[in-house]
Amino acid sequence: MAIGEGWTARLLTGLAEHLAAAGIGAWRPDGSPYRAAETAIVYRSIPPAPDRLITLAPYPVTGQPGLADVVQAVQIRLRGTADPRACDDLADAIYNLLDGASGLRWGGIAVVQVYRQSHTSLGQDGTGRWERSENYYVAAMRPTSNNTD
Repeated sequence: MAIGEGWTARLLTGLAEHLAAAGIGAWRPDGSPYRAAETAIVYRSIPPAPDRLITLAPYPVTGQPGLADVVQAVQIRLRGTADPRACDDLADAIYNLLDGASGLRWGGIAVVQVYRQSHTSLGQDGTGRWERSENYYVAAMRPTSNNTD
């Protein structure tokens, strides 16, 4: 299997594409640089620029024994500017798009439902930009050779 073809990578790539299609941020999987005025969407990393940033990081929650139904959590870490409203506005846009969404396909994966589980402020980073963490639960189908239904 090539890098990026696994279930988790495809799910997060699909989420990044969904956010970008909604105009919330820019997704550049080819690694090309982001402009200062853009909101970057990245996978796990926290680059120093641009100021406005959406970082997607997966962590497992639960699955049903013998079934392909899983709940995959995604931490969406946000960074805004020195004005805390920029970070809050970004969080609101993501919440409006994702919370309660259902019947989606991300990276070819059936997403049954998405909802925000928790969120918190992370305060300001070393340069005064406001940050927060949003945790979303993604109920999805993850068939394997052992769990097909």
